[in-house]
Amino acid sequence: MGKALEAYRHYRELAERGELSRVGEVLDENWIENCLGLTGWTLGLDTALANLQAGFGQAFSELQATEHDVIEDGDALVIRGDNTGVHTGPFLGIEPTGRRVSWEFVDMYRAGANGKLYWHFLATDWNLVRQQLLGQAPDLPTTPTRRAVQAELAQRQDKTVQSSY
Repeated sequence: MGKALEAYRHYRELAERGELSRVGEVLDENWIENCLGLTGWTLGLDTALANLQAGFGQAFSELQATEHDVIEDGDALVIRGDNTGVHTGPFLGIEPTGRRVSWEFVDMYRAGANGKLYWHFLATDWNLVRQQLLGQAPDLPTTPTRRAVQAELAQRQDKTVQSSY
């Protein structure tokens, strides 16, 4: 295990225990982050923690992450996984629903010479999360499937339009 993955694992342990005051042990104070679609690029660990606590961190309880792929090369780390949690706080303008939701993510990190993570890029489909919170999530395959989802949706739309005449 390289320094990036070691720092990431320690960060996850601290976050899961709710010890966010200790994340400076493994995250650089000049943290650079983009939670795509949520925060844009931000600078500073204090800013990132404020975003986390005011958004994602207070919106979900029983949060569990599952890693599917972990790739580490030098100071770079990429993790593909999924999260599940119960919607217990406001998120994306939606009041708590109590719904259990899940979403896939790709996390990218970089570690500095001091072994601390200093750069983070998170990509996920926040619109799919929003749709789940509203009870409007599409029926999407969760494993590789020979299914043309967009073609199915277009056919349903065509039938709806035709039946309205």
